Amino acid sequence: MKKFFLGLFIGIAFALAVMISLTSVPVYGDKIAVVRIKGTITSSSSLFEETISPEEIFPILEKIDEDPSIKGVLIEINSPGGSVVASREIAMAVRDMDKPTVCWLGDVAASGAYWIASSCDTIVADPLTLTGSIGVTASYLQFSGTMEKYGVTYERFVSGEYKDTGSPFRNLTENEEAGMMRLVNETFEYFLDDVRHNRGLTNEAVEGIKSGGMYLGKDAVIIGLVDKLGTWKDAKELVKNQTGTVNPSFVEMQKKGLGISNLLYGLG
Repeated sequence: MKKFFLGLFIGIAFALAVMISLTSVPVYGDKIAVVRIKGTITSSSSLFEETISPEEIFPILEKIDEDPSIKGVLIEINSPGGSVVASREIAMAVRDMDKPTVCWLGDVAASGAYWIASSCDTIVADPLTLTGSIGVTASYLQFSGTMEKYGVTYERFVSGEYKDTGSPFRNLTENEEAGMMRLVNETFEYFLDDVRHNRGLTNEAVEGIKSGGMYLGKDAVIIGLVDKLGTWKDAKELVKNQTGTVNPSFVEMQKKGLGISNLLYGLG
């Protein structure tokens, strides 16, 4: 009986050793890095929702560029956009990469998320992907009508004429409205110029996307926002072809986070 348990123990120990060794084997040969941009694009990461930020992406992109075994990058984007500055920073970092980049658009790749996608060498989308929305928004809540209804007043003490622009307790003046629109339009020009440059769009195509409309993938490919229609598998084949690799390993560059949403909906 003792020999049986000893043999069982040795067998279990051997099995565990094999499992540990198998899970820690490094990947050799040519590799394709897989980077996923999912959720709202923000300036810093959040524990309470799915977000992506420059502070998370920059170290990953630097590691990819420094690893000679990584021959290309496959970026999956599934995001409605988000912060203007964060979107632009990530887009510029992707554009500056020294290795071929193929982007696959999932359910949605809109606004700032498309800004990032436009920096890739090639964009692949599903026919039903929602993309585009090339534009900038600014808004605020305004309660002055409600306050007036209940006899509540706003006593204003400011160091300068425009210091409380956007306060919810009063209407904007004409000058303030003009100033806000100037900021929105100037930001939009940065966005539009980058997309024009990245995608090599004609003036006619640029005029067509100025409205900020959303497009299905099947329409986006016609106007030049997307290069090809296809699946995630198609995008993998494309990046293999562009890098000249025959049987590369696709390596995930991000670990699953421990945000509240992951704790609620599973850590598998």
